[in-house]
Amino acid sequence: MIFLVLGAPGSGKGTQAKLLVKKLDYNYLETGKVCRAMAKRNSPLGRKVNDLMHKKGVLVPDDIMEQIVKSWLDKVGVKKGIVFEGYPRNVTQHQIWKKMLTEKGVQPELVFYLKVSHKVIVARNSARRICPKCSYEYNLITKPPKREGFCDQCQAKLILRQDDQPKVVERRIKTFNQVTRPLVEVVKKDGLLEEVDGERSIEAIHQDIMGRIKKYQAAPK
Repeated sequence: MIFLVLGAPGSGKGTQAKLLVKKLDYNYLETGKVCRAMAKRNSPLGRKVNDLMHKKGVLVPDDIMEQIVKSWLDKVGVKKGIVFEGYPRNVTQHQIWKKMLTEKGVQPELVFYLKVSHKVIVARNSARRICPKCSYEYNLITKPPKREGFCDQCQAKLILRQDDQPKVVERRIKTFNQVTRPLVEVVKKDGLLEEVDGERSIEAIHQDIMGRIKKYQAAPK
């Protein structure tokens, strides 16, 4: 089965995608991780992605993302099931994504959109902390470290990313509303959208999503 998890920055989409992958034993397309891995390759595409991400600091354009995702799909296949998170992020990418999946003989089945208010998004992002050593991510509201200010994994002092400063968060929310929210409406028209209340506990949201998947699997096709 093919699932997509959508949501604004700080909605918890990454956390829920990882929980789904662990529960279902599916492959996981975490776009940022795949792009970073591609940027390390000494290939024409790898060098191009590295230049865009690390030298110019811009989003990877749709045509290059298509190449990256297609390469990833060719490598892992679709038999095991996939949870997508971070791609597609706009209407054009969605159209490309569906075409790529069709060529593999599958289609997206459910798209989970974590609905979170503007106020909560800002609060969550401002409360996010990152370990500079092992990159493990925390949130002082929803997933705090055991020892305040320090990583549970390697004991390094946690930091607040520049991206999580309130003014930057506001810009990221604006970008989401302009770029990704139209995709939410397209998915809704396709009959794939599952709106999920993202302001509950991590476990409550996960159980809600799993319940919807079980209901979908049990429904006559």
